[in-house]
Amino acid sequence: MEKKIKAAMVVILNQEKKVLLLKRSPGPHWMPEKWALVGGHVEKGELPEDAAIRETKEETTLVLKNLWHLRDQSTLSIYYSTEHSGNVEIDFEHTDWAWVAYDELNNYDTTPNLEEIVKSTLGILDHFWLACEAEK
Repeated sequence: MEKKIKAAMVVILNQEKKVLLLKRSPGPHWMPEKWALVGGHVEKGELPEDAAIRETKEETTLVLKNLWHLRDQSTLSIYYSTEHSGNVEIDFEHTDWAWVAYDELNNYDTTPNLEEIVKSTLGILDHFWLACEAEK
């Protein structure tokens, strides 16, 4: 039996290959006051990629221009994007945000597996960028 995807998450990278992290608000929800990637629940009748785009807009006001599927992990669908428009403005679910280089992630109290997810994304993108350079 196929597992139903219940949440979507996005690794958003800027031109300097820094990832956007959001600091979760204190409170009774999952992982309060931890630094996390953008994401949230997939609503009834919604595709995971649509949830990723919607959650990005709701949580940051950013509009994603391209969204790529990284992998599914249990009931979570993980995506990445290197293209977006707008300026980061966080919603009530978060208290802070930062663009963070991979080698600085250990300075943040992050949600589980965040560093590994970012590392996987950067590995895929590095391979892609090297292939593009080789074609020139």
